[in-house]
Amino acid sequence: MLQRRWPDPATVLMTALGPGSRLWERAQGHPDALTVRLGSADQLAADGGLLVAAPVTVDLRQCGSLGLAGPPARVAGLARSVVAQLAALHSPAALEIVLISGEERLAQWSWLGWLPQLQPMRGQDCRLLLAYDGEQATARTDELTRRLEDGPLGPGWASASPAAAAAAAARHVGPRTVVVVDGAPGPAALHDTLARLAVSGSAAGIHLLCLTEAPAASPVSPLPMSYEAACAASAPFAASGVAAVLSGDVATGLQIVHGNGDGATSGIAGATGVSGVTGVSGITGATGATTTVTVDAVSAAWAERFARALAPLRPAASAQGGAFGGSDGPPTVPLPDSARLLDELGLARATPASLLARWAAAADEVPAGGRALAVLGAGPRGALAVDLAADGPHALIDGTAGTGKTELLRSFAASLAAAERPDRLELILVDGAGAGAGEGLRVCTDLPHVSTHLAATDPVRMREFAQALSSELKRRAELLDRLDFTAWHARPHHGEGGSGGGGDAADPGGTPGAPGAGSARVVAPRPPGDIDPPPSDTLHTLNLRAQRTASAAAAATRSRPFLPRLVVLVDDFDALVAPALGSPGRPAAGSVVRALEAIARDGARLGVHLVVASGRPDRTADTVAVERAGLRIVLDPRPLNPAHPGEAERPLRSERPDTAPAASPRSVTSTPAAAAAPGGDPAPGRGRLFRPEDAGGTPFQAGRVTGRIPRTATQRPTVVPLEWRRMGDPPARRPLRELGNGPTDLALLASALQRAAQSADAPTAPALI
Repeated sequence: MLQRRWPDPATVLMTALGPGSRLWERAQGHPDALTVRLGSADQLAADGGLLVAAPVTVDLRQCGSLGLAGPPARVAGLARSVVAQLAALHSPAALEIVLISGEERLAQWSWLGWLPQLQPMRGQDCRLLLAYDGEQATARTDELTRRLEDGPLGPGWASASPAAAAAAAARHVGPRTVVVVDGAPGPAALHDTLARLAVSGSAAGIHLLCLTEAPAASPVSPLPMSYEAACAASAPFAASGVAAVLSGDVATGLQIVHGNGDGATSGIAGATGVSGVTGVSGITGATGATTTVTVDAVSAAWAERFARALAPLRPAASAQGGAFGGSDGPPTVPLPDSARLLDELGLARATPASLLARWAAAADEVPAGGRALAVLGAGPRGALAVDLAADGPHALIDGTAGTGKTELLRSFAASLAAAERPDRLELILVDGAGAGAGEGLRVCTDLPHVSTHLAATDPVRMREFAQALSSELKRRAELLDRLDFTAWHARPHHGEGGSGGGGDAADPGGTPGAPGAGSARVVAPRPPGDIDPPPSDTLHTLNLRAQRTASAAAAATRSRPFLPRLVVLVDDFDALVAPALGSPGRPAAGSVVRALEAIARDGARLGVHLVVASGRPDRTADTVAVERAGLRIVLDPRPLNPAHPGEAERPLRSERPDTAPAASPRSVTSTPAAAAAPGGDPAPGRGRLFRPEDAGGTPFQAGRVTGRIPRTATQRPTVVPLEWRRMGDPPARRPLRELGNGPTDLALLASALQRAAQSADAPTAPALI
């Protein structure tokens, strides 16, 4: 029974080689999760009998970290046995393994790279979770410390008490990480960080397996002396909660030490009662004297065979996301340095037919009232999307100049437009800093969903806009009566067997009950204006079946009233809240802010959503728009490559041939250099999405929509030779090269949307002003 519960190396190897139910059997609720067998010893049973060669185990969840000390070759054999147990009994979705070692030990650990647990599943920027030099070791430790900073101990995790770390570890739910530290390269500061991880890492599910060289415990070198030598040689080993010191003339025995984090030898004994060390009755022989454990060790050839047997295996799709309580979904992948929005939308070839198909599919899937779905960019599990209707109702984007704030807002607008018909979703764009800040959101006015664009430079127009926006909110409130937006669309309407109630859609200015009276009140065609799309000669090339489907959908839409959702996107909201002295829009900025805050208060019920971007969060922190934002996006401040200091002043290229380029440092987010910064640095747009009840946030790379079409050569596969020692480096990426004279992705998408909207007979709502 005990041998089956804690298998020996032979059973572990057979588990990997042959079919059976034991492979990756230990999940979160398993009583022996993260419990490893170190060897065997004769022990007393509870009934007083003798158990011969009973397993001696250590529970990493209780001890936090485990240290192994002894002659290098013998310690390596024990470490291989411990790591093999973890890999055989814990799924890659539940456990990841990280190696931090020196290049001189490359041959000793080369087998480890075959294990699926070393695949980066949390967005780490590497091919495998290996570190053989100082740069790789720093990258791996930075990844681990960021998880601790985002965990329950917060940024002060390094100074947290062992009791606080233990309490947080007891509450931890989710995938675990075992870090194998064997002669870590790098400066002393790196070793100090690893020592702190050994003490507090379990608070975030991080456990260290620390190897160090020391003489085997023997009459010549008693156990206290060997233990002290190991602590002096390795700071992470000294900080381990439990240490196993090899003993005997040929180092085939083992003695357990209960460490206290400072290298002291108090707690050295026969290990009876040591926390985290389990047997049947401690490790006490049949006569009551301390007994030496016979160590489990395996050879390098054994480990190579074991690892290659596991190499092709992956968890079933249902197990992805973690048997330890992780979220369901595909495994995480490293974030790209830059992302193309159309690729994340699945619209690499944006055509009217593909957009019509998306709209038709959305009509069958979404609930009453439609949706406001936006893809932000590339996330750790694929495209990262938010639905303002379900997750919002409002969103806030915080980012200083150069972080990609304006570009993300443009992508937000383009993504919203691609997800819904223009007669079901209306967009209003506001440039809070005015025209002096470059093109801003004006480049998005070719989207057929955009009814109004306001640049905060004309006080008269700004006041008209504020009054019109307030009137729109009042009109919606009267139309919906006491119902909310979704309930109003879900209720029966004229011709559907219901009276409609007090929220009837009949137009007071028309004939009550007349055919189309309700829809004329709710959705009206937009009058011709400067931003109307020109007629296209390519409409006849649309797929005829898509046209018939769209026409039928349009007829069905006209048969019942539909109030479109309204999304107001505001760039430089801080410039409206606290306008600069001498700003032309300063006299009327307050009226616009009050109208926007009315949306923040009442928009959720009225189907009106607010997305604001602020470059100065300190100026907008006390506003209603910020307080009511359910979705928050924080963009990382990342300067451009210092080798190109002039990039920050390069103007945005005109998105339309009849518009002159506007020079502005704010438009740096759309320069080709910013899209793929040399040297491997991420482009602007790297940030985190925070949803309600999500303290850690989800990292992502914002999708770029104003870039030129990429050259086909940049999308070809890249083949490079690989070596184990370089598998911890970031993957090689081909630099993105754009067509210098081609149209932008936004222009392509807008053109396809215009033709799709005309084919579907889906007009935009009338302009506010």
